[in-house]
Amino acid sequence: MTAYTSIFGGSPIAPSQVSYLALALTANTELVWPLEALVGGTAAASIIDVTPTGAYDITMPDATLVSPGTAVLFNNIGPNTVTVKDQGGNTLASLTSGTQWQLYLRSNATVNGAWRTFQFGASVSQAQAASLAGYGITAIGATLATATPVASINTPYTIGDQDRAKLVLWEATGSGTVTLPTASSVGDDWFVAIRNGGGGDVTLDPQGSDLINGAASLVLQPGDSAVVISDGTDFFTVGYGQQSIFAFDYTVVSMTGHGANYTLAGNELNRIAYKFNGTLTSDVNVVMPNTVQMYWVDNSTTGGSYLLKIGTTGQSPFLTVTRGSRGIYYCDGTNIIKADTASIATPIAITDGGTGATTANAALVNLGGTATGIALFNAASALAARTALSAAASGANSDITSLSALSTPLSVAQGGTGVATLTGLAKFAGTSAAVAATAGTDYAKPDTASTWTKKQTLNGGSAELAVAIKNASEPATVSATAATGTIAFNVLTQSVLIYTSNAAANWTLNIRGDGSNTLDSLMATNDVVTVVHAVPQGGTPYFNNVVQIDGTAVGVTTRWQGGAPTAGNASGTDFYSYVVVKTGAATFTVYASQVPFS
Repeated sequence: MTAYTSIFGGSPIAPSQVSYLALALTANTELVWPLEALVGGTAAASIIDVTPTGAYDITMPDATLVSPGTAVLFNNIGPNTVTVKDQGGNTLASLTSGTQWQLYLRSNATVNGAWRTFQFGASVSQAQAASLAGYGITAIGATLATATPVASINTPYTIGDQDRAKLVLWEATGSGTVTLPTASSVGDDWFVAIRNGGGGDVTLDPQGSDLINGAASLVLQPGDSAVVISDGTDFFTVGYGQQSIFAFDYTVVSMTGHGANYTLAGNELNRIAYKFNGTLTSDVNVVMPNTVQMYWVDNSTTGGSYLLKIGTTGQSPFLTVTRGSRGIYYCDGTNIIKADTASIATPIAITDGGTGATTANAALVNLGGTATGIALFNAASALAARTALSAAASGANSDITSLSALSTPLSVAQGGTGVATLTGLAKFAGTSAAVAATAGTDYAKPDTASTWTKKQTLNGGSAELAVAIKNASEPATVSATAATGTIAFNVLTQSVLIYTSNAAANWTLNIRGDGSNTLDSLMATNDVVTVVHAVPQGGTPYFNNVVQIDGTAVGVTTRWQGGAPTAGNASGTDFYSYVVVKTGAATFTVYASQVPFS
């Protein structure tokens, strides 16, 4: 093909140029340069809109036919990826759907050429910031910014969905209630900030069965603030801040009319100073949360000699707060512990967690110790401990020299047999007592018939055979069946299958373990199984024309003695013998023969 040379640079140039091509790509396509004698082919235009119907290739033309600087812009407007390659099949660019790539030639020294590629930026629409503003978002010029409008209140107020992202500021001098919306109505991700800037407590009150931080309500003291967030079911706070002047707080809880257990709840939880008053009608256990914190407790109750005790769920015993006393306690995350031990009278009573004694021996006695137990506790060595218990050493020792006067035999778990006498061989099952074993069932005995239900492997010795059999029998199945279709030969059922009805058609023999087990699973590689199938013939004889293993002829090589049969033998019985050799996984060679008997 003729090439043209630029008068300016001496490089080949094309004599013509195609500006635009709409290319419906239905197959791999090679482009051609639009030279003076273009006959057929797809011209390489300056701009090519590609609409592929599949993932196809576009091959660039011979680079030596044009000048460096020749450029082609590809725009993939179809749904599939297009690959652009040079003459040598090297990928230049991968055009995913909706992308634009330009290729320009920087060297035409070879047929493949040296190309550079770059991707055009994708155009996007520009949204107006003001149209996107909403709760918690405001437009500042052409950009969006977060916004937190402040809503000041001084009377009880019910927050609604319209308060999303607002700061609700309580400014009244007294206390009040702010009712939260139902969590289900505002849904997941709704939030509002609340600050108590007034002079009294503000109670945050969820509606219905909704909870806040797992409680029925939450009190914000003056100066407290929190961000309240909904998960669509309940409310939670983040950044629950408290003023330092309210770090120490105080509450009064009446015990009048309460039973044996009283669990702190709601506004009573996690306070610092507690004054319990009222009239007790029974001992009362006050159940406190197992959060790590300090408690100042004042027992100002009345009523008989009943006790007021404090503790956490699961703590035992609860601590008794003496009536008329005040004490400092703390929770370590598990139990309530009395902190001001310096004021505790000694010895500490057992009911207060002490021993009630000033000496070790007295403490042991007070705690219920017996002579044997105390001797064991005071034992300075293992020998002294065994002496106190009149016990023998554990493990291998010389303390036990004999066992006598046993009322019952030692069990199997104790190292015995569980029976007083044994005759012959015995068998054991778990920790049950031994019982007499049965010959032929539990063990093999030369003069007793045995039935084996598992494969036995007899390897013999290095210079002797594995087994010698004087005589043996094989199981056979006799069936009044006519050979036809596919016949299942179950080697787990018989070695010989004898039909007593004349064959009705040529048949396929499927040799398998049985209906639940494959022959492949029963045999190891190089194992051999031999089976026999007897088939009577009428005046029109038929023959076995297909041999399968486990329902397929795939992986089965059948070799017939003297060649595969093409007919049966009329008015006689054909005996088919099959020697199956497993040569690999699901791979078998079958050596078959047909022997007629008249």
